Amino acid sequence: MKNIPIHSADGAPMQTPGKLPFAVPTQALADAITAEWKEAKGKFSTTKMPLTALAYTAIDRIGNQKEMIVEVLMAYIDTDTLSYRATGSENLAKVQDEQWTPILAWAKKSLGVTWEVTSGVMPLDQPEALHKALSKRLSTLSSMQLSACCLLASGFSSLVLMLAVLEKHISAEKAFHLSRLEEESQAEVWGRDPEADARAERLKAEILATAQFLGLLDKP
Repeated sequence: MKNIPIHSADGAPMQTPGKLPFAVPTQALADAITAEWKEAKGKFSTTKMPLTALAYTAIDRIGNQKEMIVEVLMAYIDTDTLSYRATGSENLAKVQDEQWTPILAWAKKSLGVTWEVTSGVMPLDQPEALHKALSKRLSTLSSMQLSACCLLASGFSSLVLMLAVLEKHISAEKAFHLSRLEEESQAEVWGRDPEADARAERLKAEILATAQFLGLLDKP
């Protein structure tokens, strides 16, 4: 499929910061990125133009380095948030089990391998079969998809949740909620921290924009 070039307000083909042609796989994404530039009046802002930023990353930083990016993502396997259950709060551990176990069951069905679970923070080595299955799955993704996946994986601290959003098993908003069960439990006990809440809202906005980016990749 031929990529669709992004044009500036004067009609000239645009380039990425790395001086590569700025082009994306779908018209829907091209239109959304063009709208970002129009809203920003031609002045780039990472926070105000998340779709453009993700596309830039895909073109300039991933491009022909997909294997390296897959390796970076694979580092999250043994530290996945959903694999580690709380030990200091029975209530939190119960909530984690109720809300995370169905997602892990879905991941097992999707990948054909069980994602192991433990209590506490001691490192857990996931099965080699899981490493291979995930590596194979991630290797099928495009540079644009990998750009989004990097942000989702880091935002959730979870490849399981990243995969669930990528494959539209759950919404990005739901995944964000599931990734923050411990933080929300602590807020209920100790009270809310306005600065922490503000950071969480910024992260949530980034994640929702990333999910939008993935959705636009699926449209004509």
